[in-house]
Amino acid sequence: MALRRNLALIPFTVGLLCAAPSWSASLSGEIRDLNGKPVPAAMVIVSTPLPGPTATTVFADEAGHFSFPASAAYTPDGLKVAVRALGYELLDSSTRKTGGDALELTVVVKPTTNQIQSAPASAWLGSAKDPEARAQFVLNCVGCHQVPGAQFRIYAGMIADIPGTDRADIAHQAYGALLKYMNFIAAEDFGRGPDPKPIDAKNAYAIGSGDVGKVVNFLAEHFPSRMERVEGYNWGAPLAVTPKTAIYEYELPRPNAIREAALLGNPAKLYVPDVASNRIFTVDPVSGQTGVLDMPWKDPVGPHTLHRGPDGSLWIAPFVPSIVSHLDVKTNTFRNYPLKLADGRMSGVHDLGAGADHALLTDKAGLIWFSDIVNDAVGSLDPNSGKVEIHPAPKVKGREGNGSLYGFVMAPDREHVWYTELAIGHVGSFNTRTRKFEDSIVLPPNSGPRRIAINENGILYVALYGTGQLFAYDTKNHRQIGIYDLPDRASAPYATTWDPVRKVVWIPTSNSDVIYRFNPADRSIAALPLPRAGAFLRMVDLDPASGRLVTSYSNIVEQVHGPRMAVIIEPGDGAYDRNNNKEGAR
Repeated sequence: MALRRNLALIPFTVGLLCAAPSWSASLSGEIRDLNGKPVPAAMVIVSTPLPGPTATTVFADEAGHFSFPASAAYTPDGLKVAVRALGYELLDSSTRKTGGDALELTVVVKPTTNQIQSAPASAWLGSAKDPEARAQFVLNCVGCHQVPGAQFRIYAGMIADIPGTDRADIAHQAYGALLKYMNFIAAEDFGRGPDPKPIDAKNAYAIGSGDVGKVVNFLAEHFPSRMERVEGYNWGAPLAVTPKTAIYEYELPRPNAIREAALLGNPAKLYVPDVASNRIFTVDPVSGQTGVLDMPWKDPVGPHTLHRGPDGSLWIAPFVPSIVSHLDVKTNTFRNYPLKLADGRMSGVHDLGAGADHALLTDKAGLIWFSDIVNDAVGSLDPNSGKVEIHPAPKVKGREGNGSLYGFVMAPDREHVWYTELAIGHVGSFNTRTRKFEDSIVLPPNSGPRRIAINENGILYVALYGTGQLFAYDTKNHRQIGIYDLPDRASAPYATTWDPVRKVVWIPTSNSDVIYRFNPADRSIAALPLPRAGAFLRMVDLDPASGRLVTSYSNIVEQVHGPRMAVIIEPGDGAYDRNNNKEGAR
């Protein structure tokens, strides 16, 4: 449990420890610059040795005031303070006891033009002038870690230290060696399974083009020297925060390669899968205590995608073709469904068919449908008999190779499923009654449609990972609604989640430490920044009772440096309180 309190993992300047007698107290205060001016929307991050989250973050209001949640207790003994505010660095912090058990925290920051401590990786990647080349690079390289993250920037500094006058050749050789190293790691990591096959380590990481040379050329052209400075970055949109917004982070025992998170049960627990093992971490969000559930299976599974069941249970899709697993969170009992097809092949599930509320939704016959990324197919699982079938997706004219059938949802009619093919820029539909493929929507080749959401009216929302956009489509009327640029086109939006109460789409990103909120009513976009550099996000789940967002920082593979934490976000807008009161009044 010591790792859970390691503040060295916070990549921001840490304030002074507040030496004072120990007591529990409420915590509020103000953040100001050297001239005494408030710093609105600055993130103030605190960690204490008390039970609970590893760190809690709140946002300052227009006057620079902030308040930590009243439900938590704080002590000045061991209190550690950090900040994240674009263009500012932490200078000092101090606490004093006020009336009763209250603590007042004063934070002083200094302005800086160098945003290296506060800007995300996309601030550097966004400088790439060719959007097509950047999109292809994102698809090839940002699926596991941020680029250029802190670890990468250190390597670039080492390249700059190599003596020689032919800097282009030096950069090419250095980045070629880096790609070779990563490819061998990938060959091992992606080669797990019940029937492992040799992987060509020279090309394992060139997911999109199959051409490592293009990746090396991009790196050498855009990151030829040190990256010790970045200026002028901004979140690009109004912030989706209030003085009541709070972010709770929970560090998990290492080593791990966590992916996603879900909040389930009564009392609620976080469930966080580790794709480098066959285990599910559990976290008590009140005490911060962690536990481990080992999946009972003889072969590697690598639990990957999580979906809530309609009964509050947990469905788990694998990283390795092997099984789909169901967990009864009341009894911690697993039931595993082998994915072997009639011809002996294994099905490689990626996403299960979720409905508008992001929970698993079966068709009218009770079948679970899924995307089969290995066989580029739509698949079904009969949870009663265990029978598995797949239906290979038709080829798309002009788009060669395995389409990597990826994102997946069940339409409200429970008769159609919608899917994306990540590798070829394609979105399609499949009729589960007739077993026929129907809609075919061809997007730009490097758009990178990843995970998707659908609302109760059949509007489909697709994260375009490569191009940094959001695609909206009316599945009932079979028409495109729009393609919307996100504020940061290098943000690598990984997924979409429909919020049925707020009537917005939440868009987690992998490369920019932010979650975007898209409002279809006026097509506005707001940004919810995260307190930690390297906050690589994949999915955002939504707690249906409280409206809190649930996610994790999911850098993989294990060798990648970066935070590995489960995260709960209280947006602080009161939307679910109002909705619950309205429902209660009925």
